[in-house]
Amino acid sequence: MFKELTVKEKWMGVLFSIGTLVVVMISAGLGFHFAPPNENLDTAPGESFFWVAWLIVIPTFGIATWLVWLKREEEDVRGAMVIFLWFILGIISFFPNTAVTEQSVLAIFISDVMGIIQSLIILWLYSRYSKVAIWWLLPLVIWFPITTFIKFINL
Repeated sequence: MFKELTVKEKWMGVLFSIGTLVVVMISAGLGFHFAPPNENLDTAPGESFFWVAWLIVIPTFGIATWLVWLKREEEDVRGAMVIFLWFILGIISFFPNTAVTEQSVLAIFISDVMGIIQSLIILWLYSRYSKVAIWWLLPLVIWFPITTFIKFINL
C-alpha cells in the first residue's frame, strides 16, 4: 500500500521542510533587522508570536510540497513546484516590499490578503495530488487570516 522511500526521497523531505524554513527565516531576519514589519502596528502581539508561527507554518508547507513532489513519477507535478517557488518568492519579497513602503500597514495588509488567496490556491492545487498534504497545509491556511486580521485592526 505504501511505497518504500529511497534515501534521496527522504532527504528531499528534509530539504523541503528545513531548507524552506532556513531560506524564509534568513529573509525574515534580514527584514526584521532593516525594516521591522510590525513597527507601525499599534495593536499586535510581539515579534516572537510571528517567529513561532513561521516555525510551524513554513516547515509544514514544505512537508506538504514534499508529499506532492513524491507523486512526480505518477503525475506531472511541475505546476505545483512552480507554485511552491512562486509562493516562497512572495514570502521572501514581503520584507523588501515592507522596507520600500516604509512599513506601511496598508501594504502589509494587502500582502497578507494575497497570502490568503495564495494559500487557498495552494490548498486546492496540492489536494489534487495528495490528500495528506491538505493536513500539512492547514497551518498555512489558518495563519494568513490571523495575520491579516492583526493588520486589519491596525489600519
